[in-house]
Order: sequence, then structure tokens, then C-alpha cells
Amino acid sequence: MIELKQNNTTPYLDRYTTDISAKVMSDPEKYHAYERESITRRIMVSLMKQIQNAPLLVGLPGVGKTAIVEDLARQLLSTSVSSLKGKHLVQISLANLMKSSDGESFAHKFQAIIDELIANKDTVIAFIDEIHQIVGTGAETSGSSLDAGNIIKPALSRDDLQIIGATTTKEFHEYVARDGALMRRFDLIEVPELSFEQTKRVLSKVALQLNNGIEVTETVQDRIMALSQRYITDRYFPEKAIMLLDGALSVARLANKSSLEDTDVATIIHDDYHVPEYVINQTTDERLLNLLPRLKSQVIGQDTALEKVAMKLTNREAGLADTSKPESFLFMGPTGVGKTETAKQLALNLFGNAQNFIRFDMSEFKFAGTSLERFKDQLTTRVRHTPYAVLLLDEIEKADPEVMDLLLQVLDDGRLSDEYGRVINFKDLIIVMTTNSGATAVMNRDAKSDAVKEDKKRQANFEEQLEIALQSDGYRPEFIARIGAIIVFDVLKMADMVRIVELKLSRLNQKAQTSGFNIVFDTQEVARYIPSFDLGFEYLNGTQEVSSPIANYIADVGYKPSRGVRPIDDTIATYVSDPVSAAIIQKRQGLGQDFDTFIFRAIGNPPSLTSPYGEWQVVVSTAKEAADNEAI
Repeated sequence: MIELKQNNTTPYLDRYTTDISAKVMSDPEKYHAYERESITRRIMVSLMKQIQNAPLLVGLPGVGKTAIVEDLARQLLSTSVSSLKGKHLVQISLANLMKSSDGESFAHKFQAIIDELIANKDTVIAFIDEIHQIVGTGAETSGSSLDAGNIIKPALSRDDLQIIGATTTKEFHEYVARDGALMRRFDLIEVPELSFEQTKRVLSKVALQLNNGIEVTETVQDRIMALSQRYITDRYFPEKAIMLLDGALSVARLANKSSLEDTDVATIIHDDYHVPEYVINQTTDERLLNLLPRLKSQVIGQDTALEKVAMKLTNREAGLADTSKPESFLFMGPTGVGKTETAKQLALNLFGNAQNFIRFDMSEFKFAGTSLERFKDQLTTRVRHTPYAVLLLDEIEKADPEVMDLLLQVLDDGRLSDEYGRVINFKDLIIVMTTNSGATAVMNRDAKSDAVKEDKKRQANFEEQLEIALQSDGYRPEFIARIGAIIVFDVLKMADMVRIVELKLSRLNQKAQTSGFNIVFDTQEVARYIPSFDLGFEYLNGTQEVSSPIANYIADVGYKPSRGVRPIDDTIATYVSDPVSAAIIQKRQGLGQDFDTFIFRAIGNPPSLTSPYGEWQVVVSTAKEAADNEAI
């Protein structure tokens, strides 16, 4: 493996190390650490020192510490510096050392390696990656108080061997820095993350090494840089850009392409990092530009609330908000006014898929002692698989206080560790919490005239009432303070209810059309079959009757202010869905009549001040029946 002096054998080095120099020698040009020349030079200076000549590389994961060591091995192959010339770099495998299948203790094996390194000081430099593991390692496996750190300290203090260590910033502070005696033996060298521009230059050079004949244009490289910076948040430059390039090239090779395309890069971002294709293929500006009108078309009667939500999201994307945390909202208002529907529509319009909507019914996590871990496990699992989503926490006030404390951490830090210690990133979520707290105050306010509602003193009093309502339901001030925005949803007006019914009927008609039936309810459409309908009457069985849109009837009958829009679905089912579904089943059995169009409207006097309940009823006709009656 290496030239050893005095013909000493190195059985433990042979068994528990890999020869980095030999690997690099096979293809030296492959092991350039671009943009790291100054750090490689700094390591060489450290190795030449007479005191504290054991370099310790400290940096974030993925910044290129191992690549720097390989670059060092490349330069040692051709160096003319006498104290470094002819030296081999070998890497000690701590994982293999910790295996006990060979019958020897860790402490024995590690001591043997140190002894062999001392004997071959002039020819061998050892590299230990994740060197923080030596602190305490061996004490448990050997049953003694001797750990790897204590084995290595005397040799380092006497400068009997040369070792290069590498560790992450976090582990350095948690383990190495706490052992002052060990830390003093090392020459600390910080390895910062490469800048965007530095990584871009590295990527252009690495692309020439990895492409295998596939063209990688500068435009595609720019795309790799942009997407890796935006969506790969758990790794650092240059690693994340290089990994994305490597993965995209594999996708291109699989498809037998001659050049790398943006779609290949997008495939890796989507598959490996769970970013929706809708998000990748559209700019944020495009999605936000269309967000408000789309929301208003699907959520009726809440224009003010929707405008506040859209503006808050726009401010975030404009760089005026803290993007290290998730955007968060607390939706307040009576039940059934569109809070949950708004959250669903946000998911559809921002991420393009209903699957990017994560919902938790917080009443399921109200029991002390059992709720916290159960909620944390479910939350981290779902967010890890769908990091770009709207997270709906429905009826948040019902959750156990410990669950609320956990959410406080999420809102504050934008991350959470799962049961395996993995850090789950929450910063790309939109967190929507709903509550019925303050519903009474909202209903009382909305009962007032517009002039009263807009009065500044009354508005201030209203906001105070909401604050009191939240605190009385268990919301702590520090929790409220971390919510991005509190959005108040208004009580729905009857005109809003009519529009909501029309929207629901349109969706129902789309479903019915897949089974060969058409539901006619709109005034213009009904008038095509019954021309007099738009004048407010029609002839039914020879009698002139007052005729009204069925949406008005359903809104009047189905709307319950205390339950909001929720009873509407039952009312629609009773008067519209039931007869249509019966016809669909008959048609499937070959029993259907010769028609495909239902015409719905209300006949009779609608409600009025003098007749609160009215004297009307739903009438449904087929296209043929309507034509016959109109002809009378």
C-alpha cells in the first residue's frame, strides 16, 4: 500500500483505512477542489508547522471538506516541498473500527492504528472524517474509560503523527470544542460555504467532467443554480448544485438525450425534493398575479379577507418578510363562512394540486399526555413528504396546550426535528389556523350598518373583543404575537349565498355531464327553454306562475346563519342531486326516458317582508316538458 520504513508491517492500516492518494493518482484531474485553493494551501502550511500541525476542517455539511482533502492528495503527488514530498493520505474508517465481529476491542484497534501511524510518520498522513465521533468512542464498546480522543491526545501533543480531521460546525461545537485538551491539539481551519458566483464557476468546470458527452449549456447551468438555491434547503453550496447537475444528467442519459434540458433538472427537483411541477414551471410572480381573482371566483363574500391574504403573500415574495419562517394566518369568524375553503383554494392556486393540502382536525389532539408525540409524528411525516403545501390546523383552540407550544416553535424557528433526529423544514409552508373564537363578536358587528362598522372607535373596540375572545379560549399572547396575520371572515349575506349556490350547482352540473345529463338553473339558460322566465313568470299546466331562479330558493331555505354555508349541500342534494342521480341510475339500467336536460326553478311567491317564508316550491322539468308548457 505505502512505502514503510524499516520494513514494518501495517496490518491495521491496511485493514481499516483507504488510500486516498492511490485513488487520486488514477485520475488526478478529477480531484480539483475549485475555488478552494487558499484552503488547500492553508492545510499544507499547517502540516509543515512544528507545533499544532494537525489541521481540523470545520464547516457546514456539503461545503466540500472531503473534496479539499482529495485536492490536497493530488497536490502532494507533485509537490517539491521536502517535508511533504512522498507522503500518502489515508482515510481511517471509524465505522469499520467500531465493528466488534473481529473479536478485538475498539480501543485496541485504534491504539494499533496510532502506533502504526507513529512508526510511519514520514510517509503517512491520516484523514478522519466526522472526527467528532472519536470523543467518547470506545468507552462504551470497550468497557473502559479510555476513548479514542484520549488515545490520540498524547501522540498529537508530541507531534508523533500527522492527522487531518473534518467535522461539521454543529458537531464541532457540541463535541470537540467541549474537550479543551483535544481542541488545543488541532489547528482549526474554517471552510465557509461557497458563494453563489463561486459555485457557478465550479459548476461550469464540474459539468465538463460529469457530462459524458451530454451538452450542458450555460442557460441550463443557470437553471440548476437557481433551482438548487431555491428548493434544496437542507444542503449547501457547492454540493447541492453538483448533486442536482449529476441527477439531471442521469435523467437525460436515461432518455438518450444529447443535451441537458430544463425539464431534466425539474424532474430531479420534483422527485427528490417533492416540489410540485406547477411551482417549478411557473414563477412565483405569475402565481401571485392570478391568485386574488381566482380566490374571489371560488370563495364568495369574503373579498376583504382574501385581499389581506393575497397581499400578505405578495409582501413575502417581494422580500419584505422573513422567509426563514413559514407564512402563517389565523382565520377567525363564524362556522361555514369560507375559512376552510380559502385554505383549499390557496393550495390549488399556489401549488397546483389538492395533494398539497395538509389538514389536521385539532380536536383530535386535545388530550394531555398522548397528543403531543402523536401530533408531532404525524406532522413531521406529512411535511417531510410534502414540504410545499398549505397546512390547515382546523379549530386550533381545541388542541392540548403542549401541542400549541410545539406549534410556537414551528412558527418561530421554521423547523422541527422528527423522531429520527432529522430536521424538517417548515419554511415553505403556508400555515392556516382556523378558529370559531370571536364568532359572536363578528356576528354582532356584521349586524350593524356599514357606517357603524367603519367607525374607527367601534373598529378598535371590535378588535379588542377579538383579542379577549382569543385569550379566553386559551391563546397565549406569545402565540398570537407569532402569527403572521389574523384574518376576520364576515358573516355571509343572502346575495353571497345565492352566488355560492350557483357555484355549487355549476360544479354539480360538471359531474352530471360526465353521465350524459345537463342541469339548467341559470336565468339565461332557463330562458332558452322558457322564454318568459327572465320576465319572472311562466305557464305551468296552463296557469301563469311566478317563476324564480332555484339558486334563490336554495339559498333562502338552506342558509342558517349559525351554521353558515354547511347546510346548503344538504338542501342542494334534496332538491337537485336526488332527481338527477335517480335518472343517472335508471339510464345505466337502460330504463331512462328520452331526455338529457333538467330545468330547475322555483314556482310561486318568494319570501317577502309580509310573507317571510313565501309560497314557493321547486319545480323540475325535462327539456320536452318545458317546451310543451311554454307553448300553451
